[in-house]
Amino acid sequence: MDPATLIPAAEAIPSPWLWFEVLLVLTFAVHILFMNLTVGSAIIALASRLGFGKPGGRELADELGHRLPTTLALTVNFGVAPLLFVQVVYGQFLYTSSVLMAVFWLSAIAAVIVGYYCLYIHDAKHEAAPPLSLLALILSLACLLYTGFLLANNMTLMLRPAAWTAYEQNPNGTILNLSDPTLWSRYLHMMLAAPAVAGLYVALIGGKKRRPDWITLGLAWFTRLTMVQILVGGWVLMSLPREVMLGFMGRSPLATGLLGAGVALSLAALMAGIQKKPTQAAWLTFAAVVVMCATRAQVRLLTLEPSSAPRPCR
Repeated sequence: MDPATLIPAAEAIPSPWLWFEVLLVLTFAVHILFMNLTVGSAIIALASRLGFGKPGGRELADELGHRLPTTLALTVNFGVAPLLFVQVVYGQFLYTSSVLMAVFWLSAIAAVIVGYYCLYIHDAKHEAAPPLSLLALILSLACLLYTGFLLANNMTLMLRPAAWTAYEQNPNGTILNLSDPTLWSRYLHMMLAAPAVAGLYVALIGGKKRRPDWITLGLAWFTRLTMVQILVGGWVLMSLPREVMLGFMGRSPLATGLLGAGVALSLAALMAGIQKKPTQAAWLTFAAVVVMCATRAQVRLLTLEPSSAPRPCR
């Protein structure tokens, strides 16, 4: 079977596709920043409650726990726009991959609800029932990591029409993209970024509350994980299909430029963190996230080319 025949016909879109692509990148960048704050803060709060880090970790865990329900709500709300934009531009791919993994995809809704409720329990019971609070935090973090894993599955499965033929053997909506060499590197790259960005968040909170120990701890999370991120980023690049990888190695000036800019901004943010300049590191990280979201969009365009050629307006 020719996998190209499985791609549904694309619908015309109401305005030039580039508008939707730019809005997709910008709104996704906002969403991913709040996701990093939520998942990363939960990881740092859990580590602090378990005794990893310096004295004062319990206070930091309480501070982050109080903020987590709000950051998760913002993550979900700011995730709606990029999901809608990706459906407009790449609906013929995303709808198909969503149907193929429908059971898991729908379970993400329940996972987010459970995770959200557990964050409230964690915040409300940290003094009255510490064991229950800790259990709620662990369960919430597990739900968030599970949801991220499903998102990574769907966003990579939509790029692989050749994998859609698995429907012939499994029409039950339980297909996952586990054989994709890009899945694990992309998922790890995203999840490692969460505590790194949240570390900057902790450092900024520490500066506001005049807690130098929080600044030191937050910058330690940021700098160490950013160093690991650079290595994982190389894994992501090498795991891409050859033609796509070559696009980022000079064949596509735009893709190559975006990758170079993202690496340069990440290194600049790392240096600012090492020099204990959290505000400067935060701004550089914000810029790096926006550029990396644009780089991610290039991965999608190059992978789907020519199947996802820009469509005419209505």
